[in-house]
Amino acid sequence: MGLGDADLKKSVDEWQAVYQKNLKGLKSRKYSFRIHEKRNIASALIGVRRSGKTFAAIEAAKKSGFERVFYFNFEDPLFTSYGTAMDLDRLISVYSEYHNGTPEFVIFDEIQNVPGWEKWARKATDMGLYQLVITGSSAKMLSSEIATALSGRCLEKKVWPLSFVDFLQFGGVSCRSSDDYLGYFREYMHWGGFPDVVLSGDESFKKELLRQYLSDIVMRDIMSRNEIRNKRTLDQITNYYFTNLSSCHSATAVKNAFQTNIETVQNYTKYLEDAFLVFEVCRFHRNLKVQSRDPKKIYVIDTGLRNVNTRTSQEETGRLVENIVFIELMRCGVEVYYFKETQETDFLITEHGTPVSAIQVCDSNMENTKTEQREINGLLECLRKTGLKNGLILTRSREEKIKIETFNIEMIPVYKWLLNENKTFD
Repeated sequence: MGLGDADLKKSVDEWQAVYQKNLKGLKSRKYSFRIHEKRNIASALIGVRRSGKTFAAIEAAKKSGFERVFYFNFEDPLFTSYGTAMDLDRLISVYSEYHNGTPEFVIFDEIQNVPGWEKWARKATDMGLYQLVITGSSAKMLSSEIATALSGRCLEKKVWPLSFVDFLQFGGVSCRSSDDYLGYFREYMHWGGFPDVVLSGDESFKKELLRQYLSDIVMRDIMSRNEIRNKRTLDQITNYYFTNLSSCHSATAVKNAFQTNIETVQNYTKYLEDAFLVFEVCRFHRNLKVQSRDPKKIYVIDTGLRNVNTRTSQEETGRLVENIVFIELMRCGVEVYYFKETQETDFLITEHGTPVSAIQVCDSNMENTKTEQREINGLLECLRKTGLKNGLILTRSREEKIKIETFNIEMIPVYKWLLNENKTFD
């Protein structure tokens, strides 16, 4: 059964109304996506569900200055039931007939729901009739298809939940002191950076949203797309990672914890990563075989999502701060490892496999001598082994520069580091 023109026109009109509504409610953020000037180069925005991909695309359309912008979301119930890639040109035709000509800018939201979309996108970019922006919530489905069908014709960008800078901007807050920043940072750490959660002033609604987000990600972006039937095991593994964020784990340990097989653990972990829900970080080692066998550290997409959906008696602030730093590093687009020999350094940044920066994260000002020695000695070991001369410790509010032997160690509050929009790693 195909889609009739009347059905298509109704859906086109409905989504154009949504576009106009979103355009009026558009809030600018630090992440500003720019399209390629050439129409034969498509743009893809990928990221976790509800992170703001649609608004990033709409902001790009607004900045382009084009008047005829066609927006369509392929989670439309009508289209997901009957639509195919053959209907994409029909959508364009319906828009062109009723909206004063061919669109100049096309935004196709969650396009991975359309079987065969990549072949249509290849044709559209080759013809170069309009600027094309596509979005999706699956790294696996979009990236692999883009690489196969749109090689050299599509620029891929990741959209993350709000940064701390965006969080303050969305809230319209003005901080006058370090105590103000620390207070808002604690709020950011507790509720996370999903835009609609940040904009809501109702705590009960925030919790409801975050629970629904996880449910949608698990059901739509993991179970449905990967044809998973064993939801219980998937939920167990997800909760295990949420509970143990920033801790080392191995597939064998997870397998033993839930009496399942190692292939299931590896597959389910990969599905969680493809949906941008969790991230594995490898231990840095110059021998890649050793590196691949070592335990990995786990981080999650959003601390608010984790807090609301995890059965823990406390927030475990140190782990949450470390998680926030990790996601900020992901926004910066750097290669991230952890360093561990006799002691541990939280993050080692590399360029093409070569260490360039070492970062330690501490949710205190290291007033305790043992804590200070542990953090500094762990960083020093990393610097000695990697040949780096400078190290960074992110603290609660301590700001200081010290020199030990030939090594320079800088301590700065984590909120100040997050506020710096021109981070360098060298």
